[in-house]
Amino acid sequence: MELSNDILIKLASEIASIENEERAKLPYNANIIEDIKIKENAHSRILTTFLNYAGHDHSFPVYQIFIDLLKKKCCSIKDITIHNPNITAEKERIDILIDESHESPSYSIIIENKVCWADDQFEQIERYIKKVQGHNVPNESIFVIYLTKYGNKKVSDKSLTPKAKDILDYDDKKLCRFIELNYKDDLLPMFISSANQIDRDKEPLLHSSLIQYVDYWKGKFSMRNGEKKIAQKIAKYMADKLNVNSIQDCLKIADNLESLQNALDEKRNELMKQVLNEKVVEPLKKCLGDGYQFELSEFFNITPTTWKRAYICLFKDDNRDLFIGVYGSAFTRTTTYALQSAGYEEDIVDKNEKGYFKSVSDANLGTPEFWNLVDNGKFLKELKKFIKDIISLLDGKRL
Repeated sequence: MELSNDILIKLASEIASIENEERAKLPYNANIIEDIKIKENAHSRILTTFLNYAGHDHSFPVYQIFIDLLKKKCCSIKDITIHNPNITAEKERIDILIDESHESPSYSIIIENKVCWADDQFEQIERYIKKVQGHNVPNESIFVIYLTKYGNKKVSDKSLTPKAKDILDYDDKKLCRFIELNYKDDLLPMFISSANQIDRDKEPLLHSSLIQYVDYWKGKFSMRNGEKKIAQKIAKYMADKLNVNSIQDCLKIADNLESLQNALDEKRNELMKQVLNEKVVEPLKKCLGDGYQFELSEFFNITPTTWKRAYICLFKDDNRDLFIGVYGSAFTRTTTYALQSAGYEEDIVDKNEKGYFKSVSDANLGTPEFWNLVDNGKFLKELKKFIKDIISLLDGKRL
């Protein structure tokens, strides 16, 4: 069964209409997490909060359940003992990092959160491993978790490079320390188990937070009672439209959808570069003039000709949020103080470079709102202001 992209796009639009119509009939579901429409980095912070929770007896109850889950997936993790883990979100640009490098035996767990289908970046996992190696953690104690929504997004070779695979013993099923997890089959059951095991009288806030998050994910996976009926209606509609009568038909359609997703990703990235170049990069070059060197990278770097050891960088993170920062090989105390006083956060790139950054826009590159701001010139205007403020802030500093 071969389906054209036009047919699949039309079907997706029809299914979205049915879902919106049916959801409007459901009684209101009071879930704060759902109402604020959180993004990928927020999911990382929520998971970090749960894993960090020490409880009244300092036992890390959710983290222990998480480690028990990992032990079922990877025999190499069986020797991990929880002491006093340092669990952070978005530190060193790693979604979640669990680090006990100060303990003996030491270990680090890198969690790459792709719940919102963020793109894999070039040498991404290899770069994260290098950062953890800098904490003096031996290779055999470094673990990488590739966390997705359903488990159907697979890591790309451009991120999990041959060198990264070698460090993680990727080709040895017994020793491999690259672990695939997903929210539907792994984390949701873990959250449910945690809520059931935790004493709600002793840990009321943790228990209520877990209940709220469990309900959020049940909604995402159409597991609430009303949503199950919607899912069944959509499944029947799709089967009738596509004349699906067998498992083989379902598998072929899934392959077509994956191909469509890949084609859409490629086209989206192509259009992003084209629009940004036309409506941001070229106008910005004309505005800045000859006093600045302009280097295209993932987004771009801008260097005032008077700066010798630093540059201004516009970049996106794995969640497609945009940031602007000042990066370089050396910063004086006065420069550091000026940037931190203006709300810039420190970012350690490697032992030779660090920087200070802040968010450029509340709108995410993956949303229509951001591209509306680009189209109407508001993003360019805001970006010019950021650059002007940085230049003014660091005027006279040794850079």
